[in-house]
This record gives sequence, structure tokens and C-alpha cells, in this order.
Amino acid sequence: MKKRLKIAIFSGNIPSASFIERLIAGVSQHHEVLLFGMQKQKVDYSSNSIRIFSTPNSKLKNSFITLWRATKLFFTNPKALFQLLEEVKKEASNYSKFMKLSKCIPILLHKPDILHLQWAKDLPKYAFLKSTFKIPIVVSFRGAHINYTPIVEPDFAEKYKATFPLVDAFHGVSKTIIDKASQYGDIANRSTVIYSPLPQFFFEAYEEFQKKESEIIRIVSVGRNHWKKGYQYAVDAIKQLKEKGYNVHYTLIGPSSPTEALLFQIHQLSVEDSISFVGQLNQEDLLKALKKQDILLLPSLGEGIANVVLEAMSMGLPVISTNCGGMAEVVKHKETGWLIPMRNTDAIAEAVIDFNSTSESELKSITNNAYKFVKNEFDFKNNISKFISLYNTVVKS
Repeated sequence: MKKRLKIAIFSGNIPSASFIERLIAGVSQHHEVLLFGMQKQKVDYSSNSIRIFSTPNSKLKNSFITLWRATKLFFTNPKALFQLLEEVKKEASNYSKFMKLSKCIPILLHKPDILHLQWAKDLPKYAFLKSTFKIPIVVSFRGAHINYTPIVEPDFAEKYKATFPLVDAFHGVSKTIIDKASQYGDIANRSTVIYSPLPQFFFEAYEEFQKKESEIIRIVSVGRNHWKKGYQYAVDAIKQLKEKGYNVHYTLIGPSSPTEALLFQIHQLSVEDSISFVGQLNQEDLLKALKKQDILLLPSLGEGIANVVLEAMSMGLPVISTNCGGMAEVVKHKETGWLIPMRNTDAIAEAVIDFNSTSESELKSITNNAYKFVKNEFDFKNNISKFISLYNTVVKS
């Protein structure tokens, strides 16, 4: 019988993003999963293999719990406590010293066999757990923290170069993101591409494509309110399509309160009646909302591989995506969708027009190709088994 490992899947927040929650659920079927971080809301996991060791949001409660945990660590492993206190002294402010102490004590109390950091940006803060306490570390590359963090915050380039050698294994959500991260260290022989698994109900929702009996072309984008999502180019494209005589409606799901810049742009272009905003939806409601649309648009300037594109492909919804991050690994132009240049309003409008003029039989072929590709590469069970193999390899080595 194989040993059950203690895997800390760390994102900093409990619960985490949906794709990390799927990883937690999958890994818990094979090993014990430890969750550390700030608990933003109550969450009940059905698996007994998932254990939560949260850092309270309340400063007072956090102080009491940290003192209790520190006392417990003192009696069980005093050397570890004193080593941690030496590490904490390096922090600049008293607040950062306390937060580092409160976040790291539970990790040392319940020392995992592997600490899997979901965000590369967390590595500089937790790399000492490998160098000082010999806890093996796995780091995931998911896009933003490799694509633009070292540009926006230049000191991270040096931090990555200093800490990448300490990492036991890297996981990338695409080949492209691993190639990008390789500029900060020789990581190729420690890197594995594992695409983010999709929930089964999206595959179960697959329907062979049929053009809707409507004169309106319904376009949808899904994502948080962030400059990298490229919504401004999509809005310009909506204006262009309307000027060419196309009846279009653009729905943005996620940014319930858009930026002033985007609202001003929409007003200035007089396209208020053609654009609507919907707040963040759970996955089941998102699926229902997507079924009402004709095509999904990803106008992003940076991604790993966008989950919403995969979800659309798995359910048979056509997609238009910019050629950002690893999107070219999944969206093959006119084979599984439309792949267009970034920051190109004309290209967005032309792709929508091309979609609208494509025959139903061709669209069925494109969406069927997309479904088969995603089903083969992003199947939940297959991808979880790859993570289990990665963890086993790290522990053996």
C-alpha cells in the first residue's frame, strides 16, 4: 500500500479559485491535503482528507491563536520555533514580522511532505521553508506572476533568480509559461506541463453547435476587472461592428463594477445599449449564462491558459481568443476556434464577422474539434493523476 502523503496546497486564501479547489478535491482522493492561509468564508469539504489550519482575519483572534500555536511548537520542536524567529527578524516592520510568524507556525506544526505554492509570487516569502526546514517545494506557473509581475515589480526578477534553485519541481499550465519562466533559471528538467482540469459538468453540458434563430450576435467575455483582460479593445470592436451594420450585444461576466475608464469609453462611443455587465457567477450559473451566447471572446493581453475558454470549448461554444500566453496551445485558428493578435480591434471585429458568415456545418466541425481536444487534454482524472505522479517523484527524489 502506497504511503499517504501530506500535501499542502497553498494559495494564501481559503477557499481558493475554482481551479485550485478542483485540484484540492482531486488530490484529496489520494493523499491528505493541508490548507493554510486566510479563511475568507466558511467552507465545508466533504472529504475527511482535507484539513484546514487557517489564519484568522481578526487581529485579536489571530494574536491569541498564534501565541497558542507558538507555545505548542515550543514544546514539540523548540529548535524550529527559534529558527523561525530568526527568519522573522529579517522582515522590515513589526506587522510583517507578526504576519510571517502567524502564517508559518502552522506549516511547521503540521509539517507537510510537500508545500505546493499555487502562485510563483509567493515563493520568495516561503523559500526559506526549504532551505532551513527541508520542506520540499513545488511551484505552479499560472500566468500573471511570470508574464508581468517582474515587469511591474522589477525586483521580482532577481527574487526568482535567487529562489528558483531551491524549488524541487515546477508545474506550468502551459508550455509557453514554462519557457517564459526559464529566463529566471535553469528549470527545464524540473518542470512539468499539466493543464488545469475542468469539472465534468462542463463536458456533460456539451451540445452539437446550432446557430440560434436571432438577428443579434451575442458575444460574451468572462473575467475579473483588470487591465490585462483587454476589454477596451473588445468595446472598440463592438463600435466597429455596429458601424458596419451588425446587430451585436456584448456581455461581460465578472466585472460587476467596471472601471471608470471602461465606462467612459462605452459612453463616449455611444454603445451603452449594446453592452451589459453581469457580476461574478458560480460555475453552474456561468454554464447557464454561456448557453445563451453565440460566441465567447477572450481579448486578453496575458494569460496562462484561460479556464473560461476551455470551459466554453468543452460545452460546444465557439471561441475567439487573442494569441497571448499559452492560448495558441489550445486555440488552433479555424480548427478549434479563432486565434487573433493582441491589442487589435480590427482583428476582433473581423473574427466576429467571419464567425457570423461561417456555415453551420463548419461551425459544428470547429466546436467538435475543440470539444475532443479539451476532453483529451483537460480531463479531470487524467490531470489529477499527473499531479500525483509529480508529488511522488518529488518525495522519492
